[in-house]
Amino acid sequence: MWHYSIMYLKLVLLFMCVTSYAMGQNMEKSVLDKTLSSYYPNGNEPGIAVAISQHGQIRYQYAVGIADLKTKQKITEETHFRMASVSKQVTAQAICSLFAQGKLKRTDQLGLFFDDLPLALQGITVAQLLQHRSGIMDYEALIPSDRTAQVSDKDVLNYIRQTDTVYFPSGSQFRYSNTGYCLLALIVEKVAKESFAAFVKKRLFLPNGIRDGVVYTMDSDIPNRAFGYHPKEDDFVLADQSVTSATQGDGGVYLSALEYHQWANFLLHKRFSGTVIRDFLETESLPVKDGVSYNLGWFIYPLDRNRLFFHSGESTGFHNIVYLDQQKDLVITLFSNRDDLLIADAFDALLAVLKLPKPMGPSAENKSVFGWLNAVYAN
Repeated sequence: MWHYSIMYLKLVLLFMCVTSYAMGQNMEKSVLDKTLSSYYPNGNEPGIAVAISQHGQIRYQYAVGIADLKTKQKITEETHFRMASVSKQVTAQAICSLFAQGKLKRTDQLGLFFDDLPLALQGITVAQLLQHRSGIMDYEALIPSDRTAQVSDKDVLNYIRQTDTVYFPSGSQFRYSNTGYCLLALIVEKVAKESFAAFVKKRLFLPNGIRDGVVYTMDSDIPNRAFGYHPKEDDFVLADQSVTSATQGDGGVYLSALEYHQWANFLLHKRFSGTVIRDFLETESLPVKDGVSYNLGWFIYPLDRNRLFFHSGESTGFHNIVYLDQQKDLVITLFSNRDDLLIADAFDALLAVLKLPKPMGPSAENKSVFGWLNAVYAN
């Protein structure tokens, strides 16, 4: 009789623990939902997809709004957003794949890959491009004012061939550069002898179960595609493409929230622990400011023995932000198809609810993470 009483007590306690845990999880979800809905209350306009994963498992999802105002297709966790500068981590990993194969070295110089470069550019190394310390000119400043056709990565190369000007001697300081990442995509094509889009799909996406994510090309078929919008008075207008929206290496990746978490967990569980990347991150991350460094398409903030990785993406019609806590094995993503800056306050509010630190030093604690990044991009 005593034996059965003990067993009954154990079952009751187990039930109470499971119920308490479930209630706690529901309460957390309700708080997160309420926080996000306070920024994105209208499901009939462009919106946002949010996801949180830990230890490789999705723990929270939130999606609200319209992916395409023409068809009224709703945003879901499978909606594909333009990653904008979040794409740079994909470009960096394509380069790292070539490092691992012994086909490319950090010290390889631009003059090895491209003919007819001005002398000031020939000695810029692959590592300097990855870390934004090349000093190379912003291609956006070189585009003729009357150009209407979209710029390609090869156009970027042709633009920089026309100037012998650099912002500073290569390797001497940090300056965020879209140009550098366009050139990295072209280096992948030169070395791998296939298109950048095909290389990423074959070598990085498909092996990690990412079937529908793509590097954008003019003939890309993007399922469940979100189109970008810009607020105008009390409405939104289509703002999906600009003259600089077709470059690949600096911003051309399209992923869904679920696919991005597959990607991020590939980085956390395989790439960041690999010898080549671990050594590169530990020995060559370049200081930016406020305790943050940069390498391999990531802003990186050391926290005790941990590292926080973060980056945002800004292009016409899209604002995105991603955050990885290496020690907690945690990934947070917010992808939006509207460029109204709401994401800045929403992301900080989400960190506060989750009791997670901003990934910058105390000198920047009063700044939004998205705003801090925006200021860095503006140089």
